[in-house]
Amino acid sequence: MYKVMIVDDEKFIRKSIRNRMDWKKYGITEIEEAGNGEEALKLLDTFNPEIVLVDIRMPKMDGLAFITEAKKKYPEINYVIMSAYSDFSYAKTAIQLGVEAYLLKPVNKDEFESLLNKVLHRMNEKKLNHMLRSIKMDDLDQGMVLQYPYCLALAFYTMQEEDLAARISMIVKEQTVKNQDCCAYDLRDCSRSGCYVFLINMKAESQDPGRVCAESVLSAMEEPMWAAVSLVFERGEFHKTVAQSLCFLKRKLFCPQKRIIVRSSWESSEASEKQRKMREELGQVYGLIRKGDFICVEDELISIIDGLLIEMMPITLIEQGIDEILVMLCHLPREAGDDMDFNILFHDFKSRDYLLAYENVEELKDSLKNLVRRLLRMVKNQGTTDAIANIKEHVEKNYSDNLNVADLARKYGLNVSYLSTLFKERTGMNLTAYIEGIRMEKAKKLLKERDWTVTEVALHTGYSNSNYFSRVFKKYTGVTPGEYREMKKG
Repeated sequence: MYKVMIVDDEKFIRKSIRNRMDWKKYGITEIEEAGNGEEALKLLDTFNPEIVLVDIRMPKMDGLAFITEAKKKYPEINYVIMSAYSDFSYAKTAIQLGVEAYLLKPVNKDEFESLLNKVLHRMNEKKLNHMLRSIKMDDLDQGMVLQYPYCLALAFYTMQEEDLAARISMIVKEQTVKNQDCCAYDLRDCSRSGCYVFLINMKAESQDPGRVCAESVLSAMEEPMWAAVSLVFERGEFHKTVAQSLCFLKRKLFCPQKRIIVRSSWESSEASEKQRKMREELGQVYGLIRKGDFICVEDELISIIDGLLIEMMPITLIEQGIDEILVMLCHLPREAGDDMDFNILFHDFKSRDYLLAYENVEELKDSLKNLVRRLLRMVKNQGTTDAIANIKEHVEKNYSDNLNVADLARKYGLNVSYLSTLFKERTGMNLTAYIEGIRMEKAKKLLKERDWTVTEVALHTGYSNSNYFSRVFKKYTGVTPGEYREMKKG
C-alpha cells in the first residue's frame, strides 16, 4: 500500500488530481495535500509518502527548492514535477535533481496513469532489491552458511510466451547437483515476462558453474534464448548478483548472435561524461520545444538517440536516457490535440523490461526514432497549422501596423528561421511577401474606392514613406499608384 502527497498552491488543481484518479487501482490508499514547499516539508515528517507530485511555481518555497531540501532527508521518495508548458525551461533542473518524471499541466489522465505505472514499477524494483538484501544463507539452506562463501546469478530470456521456468530450473539444478561445489536456487519471485533468474552459491570464486549451466540450458531448449552470468560476489550480496545478471542480459542488444553474456568489458570511463552531455542536450531540446522549432527538435533527439545507444554506455544509463526522452515526448501530444492515442503510441515502452524485447540495438533505435518522428509529425501538422492560420489572420487584421517576421515569431512563440521555413512550406510564399501582398491588395482597393492621396494610402497600409510605397506598388502591379487609379476610373 502506498501514500501520495500532492503539492500545489492552487487548491482546485489538487482536488482535480485527487478526485479524477482511481487511486485504489494502484494500491494507493492515503493522499495528503500541501499548498507550498514549506507546508510539504513539515508534512513529510509525519505522513511519509512514497510518491510526491509537486508544482514548480509556488509561494514561500517553489517546487525545485522543496525537492532539493526534501532529498537531503528523504532521498528514497519518488518526486514527480508538475508544470505548465511555459515552464519547460525548468525541466533540465528537474532532471538534474533526479525527479522521476515531468508532468505537464493541465494533467491528462491517460498520461498520468502511464507515468504512475512507471513510477510504481521502479518502486517495486527497489523493493525487490531490498528483499534480496534481506535474504540470509540460513534461509536458503541451514547447513551451508560456511560451505558456500560465494554467489553469482544466472538469468535467461526468451521471446516465447510459454512458461519455461520449470524446464530451465530442472536443467540448472541437475548441473549443480553434479558439481559438489555449488547449489542453485530458483528465484521465481524475481522473474518477469520471458525472464528467469537463478542464484548459484559456490565454494570457489569462479564463473564456470554459471557458464556450464547456461550452456546446458541453451543446448537443451529449442526456443531461441539468451543467458547472462553475473560476476562473482561474496555471500549475502544477492541483490547485486541478480541486478547485474539482468543488466548483463540486456546487453544482448549489442551482441544478438552471442547467446551467453558474461562480463562487462563495455563499461567505459567516458560514460559519466556522456551522461552529462546528454542531459545538457536534453535541456536544449526543451528550449526548442518551447520555441516551436520542431524541425530542430527532431534532429536533436535523433542525434541524442544515436549517441546514447552505443555499446560502451552502461545499461542503467541507457535506460535513464530513454526514460528522460520518453518523459519529454509525453508532453508533445498535448500540442497535437486530444485525438492522439497516447497508450498505443507508447505501447512498446510501457513494460519495465522493454529493452529485452528487442533483437538488437538497431531495432531499438528504429523504434525510438519512429516514435519521435511520428509524434513530431502529428504536432507539426496540428500545432503549426493553427499557428500559420493565426498569423495569416493577424496580418489581414493588422496590415496597417509595423509588421515584421521577428515580431510575429515572438508573438506566436516560434523561432524566426523556423517560422520563415514553415510559412513558405505551408503557403508557397515567404512571410514578408505575404504581408506585402495583403497590403498591396488593400492599397488597390483604397485607390479605387477612396479619394485619398498616395501618402494617405501608404500610411494606412503600413508604409511611412510614400516613395517607398510607390516603388513597392509598381513592382507588385506594374504601374504606379497614380496610374492604377486612372486606369480604374476609366
